[in-house]
Amino acid sequence: MKLLYHVLQLIRYKNLAIIIATMFVIRYGLLLPMLQHDYAILQVDLELQLSFFNFIMLVLATVSLSASGYIINDYFDVNADMMNKPDKVIMGKYIHRRFAMFLHWAFNIIGIVCGGIVSFAIGFPHFVMIFVFVAGLLWFYSTSFSKEPLLGNVIIAILVGLVPLIVAIYELLPLNFMYKHILNNMYVSFEGMLFWSLGYSLFAFLLTLIREMVKDIEDLEGDAAYGRNTLPIAFGISTAKYITASIFVVTIGALVFVLFAYLHTGYAQFYMAIGILLPLVVTLILFLISSSAQAYHRVSSYLKIIMLLGLLYVVSKNLLF
Repeated sequence: MKLLYHVLQLIRYKNLAIIIATMFVIRYGLLLPMLQHDYAILQVDLELQLSFFNFIMLVLATVSLSASGYIINDYFDVNADMMNKPDKVIMGKYIHRRFAMFLHWAFNIIGIVCGGIVSFAIGFPHFVMIFVFVAGLLWFYSTSFSKEPLLGNVIIAILVGLVPLIVAIYELLPLNFMYKHILNNMYVSFEGMLFWSLGYSLFAFLLTLIREMVKDIEDLEGDAAYGRNTLPIAFGISTAKYITASIFVVTIGALVFVLFAYLHTGYAQFYMAIGILLPLVVTLILFLISSSAQAYHRVSSYLKIIMLLGLLYVVSKNLLF
């Protein structure tokens, strides 16, 4: 049981649970309600075309590759982690490095196989290369890209941003195939569903990018000791904070634009303003006045909470309205 617990810690089971929740919320909280209500003009009972089994395969593929990424990152970062957060290190203390590498490859195989199954099911078997590419990118991130200023942060942010988007891609392709004649006759498309999926992906991308940059400032001491060349090491903490704060402002500006341009109900506007924008502004202020690793860690935690608040918006709007 202890080994299982340590394996769950190694693969960041809490983060994996968030990934699973995100994929379910995007499918059942965003795409399905839009399909049933926003496309009523078609006068046809539209249904999601990806079977529940294939959706689970897609979730399993995404979660497995994420788990493999966490493992390989810890494998190569164990020395820096021993300095930055020694109480949270699992690799080498509770799980042998060789066994961890076995788990890494096992999760990669599971992820690619499951990705292949769902890609074949929707008629695009070559899409399995998405999962092969992600597995390779996570390897090179851990071995090389994570040590480069900003590049590693952008890669992780892109991969996190792909989580909601991958659901939309694998749902919309068979939907377009199934209903293409109706769509063509009515001059309608599923662009609205893709637009909102892209919006959530961009939100996840920006917040993850900010969080990764904050974590680099937090881990400055350990990263510098073991030769990593992150943004605060390469250009200094002041420059790193300026760049991070700029992305904060861009994110806030984008959300304000969405608030006034696309949200038309009082509930949606209230939630965006009080549930997301206000916490984000407060977090920016806390980030600007932070000067210790503990303070930066709190900012990182707040950013994760804000990401969850964004996810809860999808759930709550369908429960309340």
